[in-house]
This record gives sequence, C-alpha cells and structure tokens, in this order.
Amino acid sequence: MKKKYFVGLTVLLSATLLAACGNGGSSSGGNDVSKGEKAMASTPEPRFTPDPDVPSWQSDTDTPAKLKWYVNFDWYARSDWGLDVVSRKIKEDMNIDVEFVNGNDEKMNTMLAGEDLPDLMTFDRNLSAAEEAAKFTLPLNLLAEKYDPYFLEHAAKPETLKWYTLEDGNVYGYPSFSTTTADYETGGVQGDQVFIVRKDIYEAIGSPDMSTPEGFINALKKAKEVQPKVDDGSDLVPFGLTALDIANGADGALSWVLQDFLNIPLMVDDKANDRDSDSEYIAWLEVFRKAYNDELISNDQFSDNDNIMKEKLAQGKYFAYLHSNTKGINEVMSENNTRNDGKEMYIAVDGPKNSKGEDPTFSGGNIGGWTQTFITTSTKEPQKAIELITYLASEYGTMVSAFGIEGETYNLEDGLAVLTDETEELRNTDIATFDKEVGLGSYWQVANDNFAIEMGQKPAASIRQMVDWAADKLAPRFELEDIDPKTGSLARNLTKVNTERVQAMVNVIQAKSEEEGKAIWDEFLQGRNDNGWEEIVKYRNEKIEQNIERLK
Repeated sequence: MKKKYFVGLTVLLSATLLAACGNGGSSSGGNDVSKGEKAMASTPEPRFTPDPDVPSWQSDTDTPAKLKWYVNFDWYARSDWGLDVVSRKIKEDMNIDVEFVNGNDEKMNTMLAGEDLPDLMTFDRNLSAAEEAAKFTLPLNLLAEKYDPYFLEHAAKPETLKWYTLEDGNVYGYPSFSTTTADYETGGVQGDQVFIVRKDIYEAIGSPDMSTPEGFINALKKAKEVQPKVDDGSDLVPFGLTALDIANGADGALSWVLQDFLNIPLMVDDKANDRDSDSEYIAWLEVFRKAYNDELISNDQFSDNDNIMKEKLAQGKYFAYLHSNTKGINEVMSENNTRNDGKEMYIAVDGPKNSKGEDPTFSGGNIGGWTQTFITTSTKEPQKAIELITYLASEYGTMVSAFGIEGETYNLEDGLAVLTDETEELRNTDIATFDKEVGLGSYWQVANDNFAIEMGQKPAASIRQMVDWAADKLAPRFELEDIDPKTGSLARNLTKVNTERVQAMVNVIQAKSEEEGKAIWDEFLQGRNDNGWEEIVKYRNEKIEQNIERLK
C-alpha cells in the first residue's frame, strides 16, 4: 500500500496541479497570510471551551455531522460507513458519518479547479498540490488551537508537526505512516524489503549461504536441478525481482533495494553518495548478468507487470525473489501457505551482501510518511473535521483502527493487544471479508502504525517471519527525504536520468560479457552529465543540508 514515489508522475502532474491551485507561490506563504489562514476568520465559534488534555470529540457527541472525505487512489473504496467494526465504533464514539470518495489525479485536478471541495482530502504528499495546500486548506494547528488543542498536545507526533511546520508557522496537512526518531528508539518500526526463497527447495539443496556471488549463483543452479518444474508443469524461475517499469523509470528492487542489501551508504560527509557508481553494486549487477546468461533469470522479468509477477509468486514459480514491499505480498503468501497445508512456503533468508559480509540496512519508515490529509476551506464542519483527525491520530483512535473493539476483535494480554482467534483466522483466510466486515487497517489516512506496533500489532501470519527477519536491520534516514526536484527542468532531467538508468540496468543484465556490461554501465554513468546531473546533485545536497537543520 505504501511508500513508492516515482518522479515522472510528479513532473507530469505538477503543471496542472499548480494551475488548479492558483498562481505561483509556495504553501509556506513566507510573511504573507495564506488563503487558508485568512479563511479561519469565517469558521464558526467552537461549541464549547476545549480542554487541551481532553479530546474534543468526547464533549461534542450531541451534535451529529456528516463529512465527505476524498482519497486520491482509485483502489481505495470504503462504503457503508458504520457496518465494519472500526467505522461502527468511530460512529458511536463521535456521532459522525463519513462518506468516502475515491479517485485519481485527473479527478482531483478537476476538483481543485473548482471551489466546492470535500471536507477532507488525502493524497500523495509528493504531488505539487501538497505544496499549494495553503491556498485551499485550513491550517491544522489553527483549527486545533480553536477547536481541539488535544491534537497538538497529545495526538500528533511532535517531531512530525515540526517537520511539517512551514515558513508561515502553520501545518496544513498531517501524514499517514510518519515514523520519528522516537519510534525507532522504542522499536515501533518494521522493515519492508526482503529476500525470500521457497523453503522446500532451499532445504532440499542444503540451505546454502546465498549472500555471496558464488553462493547465490550456485544455489540458483541447484534449485533448477532439484525442481525444474512447478506444480502446473511450467518451468521453475530460479530468481526474480520486483516488477520493473522500464518505460517510466521504475526500477523495482534493482537499485535502492539491492543497494540497501549491500549496505552501501546513502550519504558520505553529509552529502548524497552516488550509490550507482559503487563497486559493490556494480559487482552484483555482474552477478545478475551471469544469472541471466545461465538462464536463471527469465526474460519475463523485463516485461511482466507487478500483478503478473505476484500471480507467479502465488503459484510458487519463483525459487528466490528480491522484493521491495513485504506487506504487498501478504495475500500472495497466504494463498501459498493455504495450498501448502498451512505451512510456510516462502521464508526470508540472507540475500546479497557486500564483500565485507555486512548485514543490510533498511529504512523502517520516514518522517514524511506517505500521504497527507487536509481539511479544506469548503468544510462547513471544521470542528468535527479536526476532531476526526485527532481521533484517528491519537493512541485511542489508533487502538480502534488497528485492533477494533476490546473483547470483540481483540483482548489485552500483558498490556499488548492480541486479536481473537476468530479475527485472526478471518484475516489469514479471507482478507476480502475481513476488510469489509472488520476494517482493521482500512482507515490509515493519519495512521500512527508505530504505536500500533508497540501495542502488539503484528503483520499477517503469512509474512510474519519475513518482517521479523528485517527487524534488527533498520535505521532512520530522514536527512534524505524529499531531496529530489519535483518541478522544472531539473525534475525533467532527473526523470530522463531515471528512465535511462533502468534501461541501462536491463541492458547490463542482458549483456553477453562482463566487458560489454561494464561498458554499458560506464556509458550510463557518464551520460548523466548530459542531463544536468551536477545540478541535480547540487540540488539534492542543498536539500540534505536543509533537512539536517530541520531535524535539529
């Protein structure tokens, strides 16, 4: 669900979104008062005097309200508010109804060009509309001060608020899945990258070490020898990676995931490190080239989309797989395990390592999160809107959205939430029914999943071993967030570099010799200079410097 941002999409959308939101400027507002801040003057007076230590929704239950909430993803569809366990509880607690509306960027552009907006909006924080939010949304900090100071005092994360406070002193949007330094320190983080193998084949070939180039290639060859065919009679694919989108510069697990496995530093002396030119990375591209030429990587790797590859993974067609989104294969692994008499069909093991044999380092989440949620200037119920955000962002609301109702869907055991047997079984056997009737994890728009993890939230049983494998390999990398240009010539140049980069990766892997592969990669690295690479690096380093100051 979360967390893959492609520069190309941002660039394509930027012009239309900027036009829709107004002329020029930045949502920081500088010394000017933003439109959103001015709109606060016309908001109604609070229905009571709010208490910073008591969430306002607890005192506002006599007043019903209905809010419309737009979520900018076609796949997000929630209907029949109040029927699943989570929304039923929220409705009972708050005396509130919510109508969710989903859509895509085109729909949002049209919406923003008009004046009649829904009460709340959620979209990818990397879209240009997020930078222009001061023109069509109310500042959350001012709403909270007026209606619900509990949001600022207790519900929102202080580090997250600081990160999203703009030059005008306001916070316009609150993120989903924002992970802070405190979350890393308390262990409330989970990894999302994994190298998995079919357990039966892996054990049949002696559970080899696949972290070295030699061990990796040998294991793939042995797997093919031991089980050349899978259940449906098709050929076993010894190795696969997250799907590529070559035309649009999406590199699957071939770049940053592999580079994380190789523990290549992201920064050197507070400057962005050019991981693409690192000798350890280039050495493993050569390993993959050898694997391809030995028919251990299928040509389908370069044409299959994500859905097709997941179907093949669900059929056990891959022996080994390097994946960028563990949570994204929950259902796939559940299908596999069900077919395998409830036993784990795939397990995580140590994948590629650098020549020193160091463990990988992954991100357990970023401070910016994934999406941002905003309250628009069109809302007629600003008080209920900020109360709803407070509810969902708070520890209380997190317990509801992550676990449901105590005694019905979970119980507390030694201070931790444990799903009931019935809830857990439904989750692992019929995810569609689970989502419709229970709704755990469905209202993630300002989610504090780190607190849920601290309180006992576990990944689905089908991927639990995989997530546990990554647990001691996580470290924050907040300095590198949002460092890529999003608009203008630099963004266009970066899009071109990224597209040529994926194409070069594929050409290296398909090269007939090491010399040919090295020449292809050297040509790509050198060719970046024709696309303003030095300016892109300069821009990134300036952003890193700003982030370092921002985090102090």
